[in-house]
Amino acid sequence: MPTNHKLDILVMAAGTSSRLGQPKQLLELNDHSLLWHAATRALEFTPHVTVVLGHEHQQCRDSIKDLPVKIVVNSDYKEGLGSSISYGVSSLKDSDSVLIMLCDQPLIPRTHYASLIKTSKEFPELIIASHYDKKSGVPAVFPKQYLPALRELKGDKGAKALLDTNIYQYILLSNNDSRDIDTQEDWEEIAAKLF
Repeated sequence: MPTNHKLDILVMAAGTSSRLGQPKQLLELNDHSLLWHAATRALEFTPHVTVVLGHEHQQCRDSIKDLPVKIVVNSDYKEGLGSSISYGVSSLKDSDSVLIMLCDQPLIPRTHYASLIKTSKEFPELIIASHYDKKSGVPAVFPKQYLPALRELKGDKGAKALLDTNIYQYILLSNNDSRDIDTQEDWEEIAAKLF
C-alpha cells in the first residue's frame, strides 16, 4: 500500500440520545466530553478526522473546540445513523479509506482500532469490521470503492447493509468492550470501568 494512503475517520455524534434523556456526546469523563475522548482517540491514527454532529450541535462543537478536527452538521440527523453516515462521507475528499466509529463506545481499546487499520492495509480491497455480540458492525474501515454506497445510505439503516452484501474481514471485539451508552444505567456501569 502506498505511503500516501489517506485514511479518514468519521466520528458519528449526531444522535438524539432519546433513551438516555440527555446528549450522550456531552457526558463528562475526566473533565472532557465523551465526544472529546472519541475525537482524541481518532486523532491518534490520522490527522483527517471529521466529526458528524446534529443534536445539540453547538454544545458539542464547543466541547471539542480545542481539537484539530473538521466538524460537519447534519440537519437531517433525526432521520437516523444512515443519514448521518451519508452526510459525513459526502463531506470527504480524496479518501483512500474511511474508518467509521461511534462516540458512545468508550471502552473500545486503542489496540482494536489499530488492528482494524492494520488489517485494512493488508487487505485494501475489503471492508474490515468489528465483530461482537454475534454480529459485525462499526467501528469498521471501508475502502474507497464503497464510499458511493455509503453516500446512498438513508434513514436509520447504518453501514451494516454493506456488510450483509459484501465480502469482509472482521476483528473480534469483546461484548464488554463494545458496549455503547443507551441508558443512564449503561453510563453508570461504563463510567465505573473508566474512572
